[in-house]
Amino acid sequence: MQRTRYLIGVLTLALAIAGAVGLWRLLDNGQQRPGLRARVEFRDARSLRAGADVRYRGVTVGSVLDVRITADGSMAVVDLLLDEQGSAHACVNSSFWIVSPRFSGLASGATGLDTLVRDAYVAFITPAERGSPLLPGSLLGGSERPPSTLDPESLEPLEHGDLLMSLLVPENHGLKPGSPVLFRGTTTGDVRSVELSEDGTYVEVRLRISRRYRQTVTDKSTFWVARPYVSGSVFGAFTVSDVNALLLPFVNYSGHPGEGVPVEDGWRTTARASRPEEQVSEVNAHALQAPRKPATAPHDPLQLVRIVYAAVSRHTIGSDGAVHHEGSGVLYVDGSGRAAVLTTRSIADGSFTEAGWFGSAPDIAQEQIHVLVPGGPVLRGHRVWVAPDGRDLAVLVLDDAPPDLLVTPAALLDFDAPPPDLVAKVRAVREGGSELAPAELHLPDKVPERGPWHGGAVQLEDGRVVALFGCRARRTSAPAAVGLDALPADLRPRP
Repeated sequence: MQRTRYLIGVLTLALAIAGAVGLWRLLDNGQQRPGLRARVEFRDARSLRAGADVRYRGVTVGSVLDVRITADGSMAVVDLLLDEQGSAHACVNSSFWIVSPRFSGLASGATGLDTLVRDAYVAFITPAERGSPLLPGSLLGGSERPPSTLDPESLEPLEHGDLLMSLLVPENHGLKPGSPVLFRGTTTGDVRSVELSEDGTYVEVRLRISRRYRQTVTDKSTFWVARPYVSGSVFGAFTVSDVNALLLPFVNYSGHPGEGVPVEDGWRTTARASRPEEQVSEVNAHALQAPRKPATAPHDPLQLVRIVYAAVSRHTIGSDGAVHHEGSGVLYVDGSGRAAVLTTRSIADGSFTEAGWFGSAPDIAQEQIHVLVPGGPVLRGHRVWVAPDGRDLAVLVLDDAPPDLLVTPAALLDFDAPPPDLVAKVRAVREGGSELAPAELHLPDKVPERGPWHGGAVQLEDGRVVALFGCRARRTSAPAAVGLDALPADLRPRP
């Protein structure tokens, strides 16, 4: 009888423990509603609150879970939960912004007026040339202003090296986002936005000049808004200029070879109130000579950057834990023309290295990713992609990258070659054996090594990057050579 009571007691205790674990998992799953979770950073939350809508083309496709400030106080972080529809349309190149009442100038009028009687909400849009699907846990950078209300998909994406400048005009003559910019009758760029100044004394037109033609803009260039202009006299000959502006207003500019110096991004200049009285110079005689084939320029060197990741792992029981990783990555320009860093997930994603209670997903908060460019600025990075097969590979997109940033040329990245296994050599180094050759393992300058190997260090074969040094699996420290073949085509550099 006593033995029976003992067995019943043990069985009761086991059932109680199993019930407690089941209740814990139920509560944990209750907090994690189905859907795709992502985080977006904004400079200003614009009174956004938890529970607000997330909309795609006016349709509610999710909700805001939380709004908070980053640890350094520089950004507002918005946690989003997208439903099945939202997940299907969210891509790595989607644009997120907060909809609130805005006045964008006389040309565009007021936007977001529906939020005068409703809470602010988050909207996003995906361009026609869709990127890879957004994956759970992505950390994105939000836009501070909505795209053009006319047709945001009609604007060409910004390319690395494009000139961004502001043209101040006395009056807007029908210019809109997407209006062309012409030089000698050739389209060299477009209008990105048109806004009335705060004091109402001028109109600011933001222009993009393609990197191919940015040398045509100097500090001596003359700008004006093209509209039909008649010159001559009633009793003599007369000419009509810029007749095509009747159908589509545009910005025109002129300049003379050898005058002025090229301008930097952010340059501001004023436009003439009318077309200048000047003649286009004739074609020089030396242009008839066949141009010499320029010598092949040497490839830019491999550009490696240092990555610093900081976050907090929240625990329901016990104190929160600090997460800090440092490593390196390869700086390049992806298929959308954005400055990006190819690195390992174990450096830039706390959910890859941390674990929650009873095997649940960790609650990672206050994520900060900073990228230190050698000889350049410190830029904020956003984790837009991680390898879906669990491989230790990730891509960061950099905020406010300067147009003259030196990047790794596409020819130095090999996405097809299988990475040779250097793990055995790494293990030999750890055990005091032979050293790795400098051509086999590369680190950026001023990056501390963690022992004989370093996360995110690149592995070269015949001068090309074929793998990164990362972890063999999640939440392990076993090293592995991680191949690059999992990277989607739109995140790879253009050939």
